[in-house]
Amino acid sequence: MFRDILEITVTAGRGGDGCISFWREKYIAKGGPDGGDGGEGGSIILRALAQVDSLSNLSKRVYKAENGQHGMGKGLFGRSGKDLLIEVPRGTRVYNSETGELLADLIEEGQTFVAAKGGKGGWGNPRFVTSTRQGPRFAEAGEEGEKRKLRLELMLLADVGLVGYPNAGKSSLLAALTQAQPKIASYPFTTLSPNLGVIERNLERITMADIPGIIEGAAQGKGLGLEFLRHIARTRVLLYVLDGADQPVQTLQTLQAELRAYNPELLFRQGLIALNKSDLLPSEAVGALVSEVSRTGLPVLPTSTQTRQGLSELVDALFALVQAAPKPKMEPPKPEPEFTAYIKVTEVEDGVFELEAPQVQRHLDRLKGDLMEASGYLQELFKRYRVEQALKANGVRAGDTVRLGRHEFEYIPETRQ
Repeated sequence: MFRDILEITVTAGRGGDGCISFWREKYIAKGGPDGGDGGEGGSIILRALAQVDSLSNLSKRVYKAENGQHGMGKGLFGRSGKDLLIEVPRGTRVYNSETGELLADLIEEGQTFVAAKGGKGGWGNPRFVTSTRQGPRFAEAGEEGEKRKLRLELMLLADVGLVGYPNAGKSSLLAALTQAQPKIASYPFTTLSPNLGVIERNLERITMADIPGIIEGAAQGKGLGLEFLRHIARTRVLLYVLDGADQPVQTLQTLQAELRAYNPELLFRQGLIALNKSDLLPSEAVGALVSEVSRTGLPVLPTSTQTRQGLSELVDALFALVQAAPKPKMEPPKPEPEFTAYIKVTEVEDGVFELEAPQVQRHLDRLKGDLMEASGYLQELFKRYRVEQALKANGVRAGDTVRLGRHEFEYIPETRQ
């Protein structure tokens, strides 16, 4: 079953915890710290491939990458979790389903996007050794991996998009011009999913997409139009396929009205009209129809898939239009915001202050073991991120209470030697 919209949840792997361990051997009562670091959590990566043609290939709705292993004693580091690679069709646009923000547009063969980044592994206790702290009894836990809800939308990558009513002969025209084998029958909506084909001429080739038939009201959700109109968005050239025996001028006006309602920019694309099934009309009627339809401003070619009338001329015209037409401009993904470091100090009552310092919080929340012993490390963090200066600037004095997240401590200013 063809699927071009899908929502999935992706969770990257958690980083492994760093280990608290000390070297112990016979006759060595107090060896130094030898806890290994935790491994990195696996990331979830989307990769675009041409041979994948539908989002229905994604068999699950929830994807979870492997966690990193915990560090161990004797300096043994944990193994990093394996990345999880998800293959999607070329042309897949990736949205944050909760905010609607466009995260990635995967249009190149092999293009990748890290949909959820694995958590960092925690440091083992040897990482916290200093000249005054020789045997730290604390280490760092691994970070949680990112978790996201994503909306995947496939927008076909084709040079030419076929636009027309059901039964106008679009599928037959696609089959006659390419090696595609779409389902063809004489009842409406035979085409229930877009079909792609390749037109070859000497060493040149262009791609063509047959979009399921548009009817009046498609842009408002009638029929199948709204579900598949997005696939026209990337095409350089629109080929209107009109049944020559069924009011072609009125049909073209309706089709263009639906395109205008969906996206007015589509009407400015390079266009061409195939006046199809012309073999069923007298030659003089075909000439009159071509003159009438040409007044719309688009070039018109009478065609027939049964007799192959006009097909070679149509191929030449399509190649010329595609080569002259620019690639449509799509909304580009916005760069994801980087982690911003800031410090905010707020006095909540006399002698009690709340500190917001995400860059410090990330380190503090991951500490495990004897946190009293980690007070020196916390002092180092305050110095590294200039928290000490912010506290003094906001009137925090020795002995005041400072709250940072779920932690609370008495402020002791750094004493300079």
